[in-house]
Amino acid sequence: MLKKPIIIAGPCAAESETQIDIAIAEAQKRSVDFMRVNLWKPRTKPGFDGLGDSGLKLLTRVAKAGLSPGLEVVLPEHVSKVTEAVLPHLHPEGKLLVWIGARNQNHYIQKEIASLAAQDSRIYLMVKNQPWPNEEHWEGIVEHVLSSGISRDNVLICFRGFSPYGSNPLGLRNIPDFDMAMRVKEKTGIPMVFDPSHTGGSVPNVFEMGRQSAEYDFDGMIVEVHHDPPHALTDQKQQLTWEQFDKLLAIARPTVEA
Repeated sequence: MLKKPIIIAGPCAAESETQIDIAIAEAQKRSVDFMRVNLWKPRTKPGFDGLGDSGLKLLTRVAKAGLSPGLEVVLPEHVSKVTEAVLPHLHPEGKLLVWIGARNQNHYIQKEIASLAAQDSRIYLMVKNQPWPNEEHWEGIVEHVLSSGISRDNVLICFRGFSPYGSNPLGLRNIPDFDMAMRVKEKTGIPMVFDPSHTGGSVPNVFEMGRQSAEYDFDGMIVEVHHDPPHALTDQKQQLTWEQFDKLLAIARPTVEA
């Protein structure tokens, strides 16, 4: 079982060795449980969709530096490739986090990914909610994953809001329903982290989502952080600098220390 709060932070997507080396140095200065090193990036429209297999060496780099890497996996084969690259190089207390993204709603794939993650106790699996607001479907994702045989102690839920519907005065990227999130957390008994980056969609809104989430019993946060957000290849508007990340944690302290 992971300690609370659970902090996952790092670039939206891995872009280069230089970028990852900077992120490693910054993460080492902070209490980061998992450093984001996304290699595969599903996109709404064509664009930079990640380094793919060529970025596996960056995962190894993170593990050798004594950090625990975390990334989205789209296909079961990604889990196999990632574990082969990372597990031999983890430090004694190191872990690997893989997660199923909001777009990945094929329960056969969800279960196969979970089954592969269940093969090593150092692997943790996080599942994000689906894009549309449906409490029963959200619970179903968790149930499908657990039916694979993975230990509940190695599963996390991530709440990243729902696609905009109805009133959206702040212009959020995704709309939070914090009350639903808390009901799902209680029903499933699985720790839940909040994603202010994908709910906010802009730096000011990321901070606002951090403030709002502090009123609820989340078990941590996953935040997109980049050393040079204006020149990031993805999600430039919502990625924080590492200094802004420090300020966000201070604002959201009730959340991460709940």
